Amino acid sequence: MGRIAAVSYRKGRRLEHRVRDIFRRRGWVVVRAAGSKPVDLVCLKRGEAVLVECKYGVTAARWSEVAPLLDIAYTAGARPVLAVAGKRREIRMIDVEAGSDFKP
Repeated sequence: MGRIAAVSYRKGRRLEHRVRDIFRRRGWVVVRAAGSKPVDLVCLKRGEAVLVECKYGVTAARWSEVAPLLDIAYTAGARPVLAVAGKRREIRMIDVEAGSDFKP
């Protein structure tokens, strides 16, 4: 792994941990997917399942990256959520299917 790839991996892992912690504080059971394929986080709570893909910046989410999230969420009967970190470290969670904000 090159230096840039290692920095990017660590940055992504930190974001995944921050999103994981948000869900856990709200009573969700969260599993971080190894290798981030096909999703970053699987979140479960009282019969509800949420699949989360974490990205930095809105422009970072390409359709080619979101389409697999939608496919697996549809197959599993889960809610697809995109967690996007902004420049000021704020995290916005978007229900990809509904096109609206998601609150865990």
